[in-house]
Amino acid sequence: MIALKEHYSEAIEAAISKAKVSRDLVTVEAFDGTEAYAYSQREGRIAWGVNTEKEGINILRGLRRPDGADEEVG
Repeated sequence: MIALKEHYSEAIEAAISKAKVSRDLVTVEAFDGTEAYAYSQREGRIAWGVNTEKEGINILRGLRRPDGADEEVG
């Protein structure tokens, strides 16, 4: 899972940054057509994930804490 996170890190970080500002669900297309998404949760946390391009299957997700660390990456 760490390799997947690194592979899509640019799109994940972009989605998280946009979600912090908009406070809504945001999506960012990655270089290969997959879609990274993020949305605000309580206590300053941001839920994020990556869905495949064609099927929309979730292949990675996590929760960004306010300190910048991720938990529940899977």
